[in-house]
Amino acid sequence: MKDPSKSLGANLQTHKTQSTAEQTMERLIFSLSELENLGQTLISGHTNFNHSSKTYLRITLGTLQIRRGAILRYHPTQQNLDVVAVTPDEIFPPVPVEPDELTALLQHAFIENAAPPEPLKHFFDRSAKLAEVIDIRLWVPLKIQDEFLGMIGLGKFLARDALEAWEKELLTTLAHQISIAIAYSQMVEGIQSEKFRLFMLAESAPQICQLLQPEEAAEQVVHQAVSLLDANAGALMLTNTDRQELEMNYAFPETLLEQTTTSPGSGNGRFISYGENASIPEELTSIDMLKSVVTEGLPGHCLPESDTLFGGRNLMAVPIPGRDGDILGILVVGDKEERGGRIAAFTDEDVILLDSFAKQAGVAIENARLHQEALEARQLQAEMEEARKIQENLIPDRLPDIPGYEVAGHYEPRGAVGGDYYDCIALPTGRWGLAIADVSGKGMQAALLMATLRAGLISELSRVKNIATENVEQNASTQGPLYTEIADMAMTLNSLLYASGTEEKYATFFYSHLNPETDILTTLNAGHNPPLLVRKDGTYKWLGEEVGGIPLGMFPNDMVSNIAEYEAEHVELMSGDVVVYYTDGVTETVNIEDDYYDEERLVEASIACKDEDAEGIRASLHKAVMDFQGEADQFDDLTLLILRKK
Repeated sequence: MKDPSKSLGANLQTHKTQSTAEQTMERLIFSLSELENLGQTLISGHTNFNHSSKTYLRITLGTLQIRRGAILRYHPTQQNLDVVAVTPDEIFPPVPVEPDELTALLQHAFIENAAPPEPLKHFFDRSAKLAEVIDIRLWVPLKIQDEFLGMIGLGKFLARDALEAWEKELLTTLAHQISIAIAYSQMVEGIQSEKFRLFMLAESAPQICQLLQPEEAAEQVVHQAVSLLDANAGALMLTNTDRQELEMNYAFPETLLEQTTTSPGSGNGRFISYGENASIPEELTSIDMLKSVVTEGLPGHCLPESDTLFGGRNLMAVPIPGRDGDILGILVVGDKEERGGRIAAFTDEDVILLDSFAKQAGVAIENARLHQEALEARQLQAEMEEARKIQENLIPDRLPDIPGYEVAGHYEPRGAVGGDYYDCIALPTGRWGLAIADVSGKGMQAALLMATLRAGLISELSRVKNIATENVEQNASTQGPLYTEIADMAMTLNSLLYASGTEEKYATFFYSHLNPETDILTTLNAGHNPPLLVRKDGTYKWLGEEVGGIPLGMFPNDMVSNIAEYEAEHVELMSGDVVVYYTDGVTETVNIEDDYYDEERLVEASIACKDEDAEGIRASLHKAVMDFQGEADQFDDLTLLILRKK
């Protein structure tokens, strides 16, 4: 016969077990229901894990009947665990996690706080204060596959020393749900962050592309890049392809360059050479990294341990491409800052974002350059137009009447402003000065030097007095005062042009002093094309071919005597004689077959039209040159001056 008391005890125990199981089942159902509701809230985007972490902790502690605990979330960039939820509610500093400790944490499902594995002893030492306050007995790593997401710390278990097997299975399920919530929250936060950054990227493009001043565009490019990357510093360096240098264009903050130090020969922070001789070692310093970015056209990173460029910052740089594929420069950002002021490493997503922005920056920089060039071109065009008007006033539009002679001239600049000059000037003695010149080069500088030459010539001729030249002009073998006067004038003009020009600026010059009473033409050639004298009978000679000097302004006066002194000669003109003055734009005119017009054709054309008046000769010679040129482009300024003895 069974003992009634034992039967009653067994029944009570069975009832108690059933009651506990029912309570556990109720707790489990309630917990899963709350987890489902919380998960739906996370998915809807109305909250994030940090806001929901306290609810997750409350559900976990309530389900397992534990009074104290904590949830810690891992931040890979800072490599630490943030205490996001804790009971009792207190504030704890982040707990650092070493890379080798991450590997150990991923190997365990549960870790007893009192007996940590050997690789985690230092980690548990760093988390000792948290474990002591909460009285943590058990740690549960939060993970999905090989990604470490955080930890749950559980305090003293109610009415038991350890969790039962089924409770550990339940805890594993809860930890998995919390891990999913953290991973999902990270994904949502990342998407939201990228959406915001992409929105900022889309907003910044039209803003910077509308900036038409290069300095303003550079400043805004750097500020936008710093804002997009949450950086503390930024810089724009532009390439100088001729010197193969990177030149600092703009830096933020302005004190950035003051913090710059470089190794000898690397540059001074503002200029960095990246030419063929600029070696790039395997272990990049910040300067080497910048060289690599501009030469290879690929983004680069450099950690602050390398050296102290830009104040020893964590740098990232990307190339700025131009429309034609060239590298315009590089965009640099430094020290990415996260919440709480922590400096984080740049991610692959940061590289993609900055690289995309750099493409827009390239458009903005080129737009600003083109706009600036257009403004400068318009300004230059206006200045050239003014110079052209001034130059037109320097070239006589109508030549004077010389007793017994005919004169005609033609001036055709290659561009808006040329460097040729001719004139026919009445002298105080009743004589006439005929001049033709060709200034080296084209454009504004040539025009200014030509104006200087004309002013100097007018000034010199105004001082010519009533020199007794009759004996000189009657006797060709005598070199008297007029020869000396003209040679001295050439020296004065040479000194003036040498002082006014540069090494590459000079002028060929031919001057003729005509006495209409005696028909003596006294000439001086300063490196110019010898004028052609065609006699009435068809014979010809070149004036100043063997006597003369070097071009004006090429050397200082004290060197002229050692090279070729200025000397004059004279010739007597007869009725029907023609003198053809010209610049090399005539004889060096090129046709489509690359043949030159040359002196022989000039002689033939001049002899053919010698019996016409001066204007007719001018027109015939000009037509002959233009017919020869045909469809080819004009080679040079074209100038003719015709003197004919009636």
